[in-house]
Amino acid sequence: MLKTFSRLEKTRNFILLFFAALMVLSLVLFYAPTRNRDVNETKTRSTETAAQIGSETVTLGDLAIQKERQEQQQQMYGMKGAVPSSRVIEGAVAQKIIKQEAARLGFSASDDEVRTKLVEQNKNEDGTPIDQKRYEQYAMDSAGSVKKFEDGVRDNIASNKLEAFVTSGVTVSEDEVLGDFKKRQTKFDLNYVSVNPTELAPTIKPTEAELQTYFEANKKTYFISTPQKKIRYVFVNQAKVGEKLPITDAEIKTEYDALSIDKKQAGVQVQQLVLRVPKPEMDAQVLAKATALVTEMRGTEGKITEEKFAEKAKGQSEDAKTAQIGGKIAGLVKANPNNPTDPLQKTLALQVGEITEPIKFGSNYYIFRRGEPVAKPIEDAKKEIEVSLRNRRSYTAAADLAQKVAAKLKEVKDVQKVADEFATQANMSAKDMVRETGYVKKDDDVPNIGVSPQFEAGIEPLANANDTGDKIPVKDGFAIPLLVDKKEPRDADFSEVKDKIAETVKVQQAGTKVEEIAKAIAAGATSAATLTSAATAKGLKAEDSKAFTLGAPLGKSQSAGTSQELEDAIFALKAGEITKTPIKVGDGYYIVGVAKREDANMQDFTKQRDQMLQSSLFQKRGQVFEDYLADVRKKMEAAGQIKIYQEVIAKLDAVAPGDEMPGDPIKK
Repeated sequence: MLKTFSRLEKTRNFILLFFAALMVLSLVLFYAPTRNRDVNETKTRSTETAAQIGSETVTLGDLAIQKERQEQQQQMYGMKGAVPSSRVIEGAVAQKIIKQEAARLGFSASDDEVRTKLVEQNKNEDGTPIDQKRYEQYAMDSAGSVKKFEDGVRDNIASNKLEAFVTSGVTVSEDEVLGDFKKRQTKFDLNYVSVNPTELAPTIKPTEAELQTYFEANKKTYFISTPQKKIRYVFVNQAKVGEKLPITDAEIKTEYDALSIDKKQAGVQVQQLVLRVPKPEMDAQVLAKATALVTEMRGTEGKITEEKFAEKAKGQSEDAKTAQIGGKIAGLVKANPNNPTDPLQKTLALQVGEITEPIKFGSNYYIFRRGEPVAKPIEDAKKEIEVSLRNRRSYTAAADLAQKVAAKLKEVKDVQKVADEFATQANMSAKDMVRETGYVKKDDDVPNIGVSPQFEAGIEPLANANDTGDKIPVKDGFAIPLLVDKKEPRDADFSEVKDKIAETVKVQQAGTKVEEIAKAIAAGATSAATLTSAATAKGLKAEDSKAFTLGAPLGKSQSAGTSQELEDAIFALKAGEITKTPIKVGDGYYIVGVAKREDANMQDFTKQRDQMLQSSLFQKRGQVFEDYLADVRKKMEAAGQIKIYQEVIAKLDAVAPGDEMPGDPIKK
């Protein structure tokens, strides 16, 4: 390893920016030197200039490699879609700015400093240096080559020196930390009303005249450019067919015995460490802190014990409930494919003791540690296995029956007659088996079917009345179609697009009325207790939030949000009081009342004082450094020292053959 360290060279392209930490981790930790063929491989080798930052050049190849690494990281955690090219170029520009600014001010790293850092970072558990081959393999996996890995360490040291210089005068007073502690540790029972366009729209009832006026003004928008077809079809319900299939205890046991170990688990234990983002502009520095914690906790082995993670959670986590118990989450985490956005699902891809990258969810960053799995006995798994068996067998049985139905429909051309014949076998009434669509076209949301490419493909060959098709997989079963009628492209009638127009007009009117209604609710409520009736009078519902702490988003699902203004307003309220005016957050407003208030325990502050001072100083220094770099960039842009070639960057999003993840090119 020391032989390798002696070959260290001067710094060059490597990204390690606290405000672009996600990209950095993609570069350092998750790069695997494998690439797609054809278009993607050509891009990664391209020397075409994509940006000029001062004296340094960023090539299309540089950006393509960075983009590929970040997408590999996303895939590891189950996130689909391409990384936007905007994120990639912004990170590259930031990297060049910090590198040149460090050089301008004379900050660099000597070979001895780099060697010391590498020895420090690459140790076995007993403190001895890791094996040379193991080190080289780690460097290759991390950065693509030993040289790039060591260059990255050199750049990191120079970056840290620059940050230390810029932030050397930054201090945090105890009063600042105490004030923040009081805000974050005070608990509230809230009554609140969220007034936003999405939730307000259903309460809006536009008049017939308003809908007609909108239609006349936007008639071209509703031109039907493709043929429409009216379909009558026989529906075979998979679940109904499955109800008749027998499942024995012996079959269930055989199925259970064949399950892999992970499938025999009731779930896994998980710990969490939560860092809040107090305001959007501080996102980067909170991510930087979370990234540093992840790196520290992983160490050289990539894992951390339950006890050590608990210590970190107690000292660093800003979720008061779980921090007190070492970050432990109540209950077990189990696979839930119906909720892919749940960040806890990512822990299921880890080994025991491994931790996730920082995960942004709401206005917080989360770090999760996977704990021990908990076994599920056959008694607990029986119902689930039976459902799984029945589902698998019912699909095959329903498909076979649908095939027979299709053959019969082709013969008799009568949907009702075919339904009458097969109703008993389908375990359905003939009435429920017969369904009919309106005039539908590509991408229409068809009742009982939805937007279905399979259904569209299945009815596409039907050209003349009474033409029949093959069985089509649809929601809950199979459809066997017959063409009733067909209409060629034409102007839409008001009646057939009325529902779509109504939804559009509701959202538009909600957007213009949201502030007015929010003010009316605030004026009609004199206390937290009367907020419910004031909201009901405007067709909305007051919600409650127990043991709410500042920093968490207020609200439910996608409409949840927060802001500094909202948090300050809540903290200023006493029990029974209500915000006098609505607080704007995003596109909507909040009216909040405090039903109960439990102020922070000052004894806890005494215990956490030193850790909180350190954490607050870290955040403040991060913000100062970020502001400094933003100012440097602004000056460079004004001097014409930053040139970004959008037409080259757009090539990042060129799709390779078979690639189904188009990117998000930067708009000019």
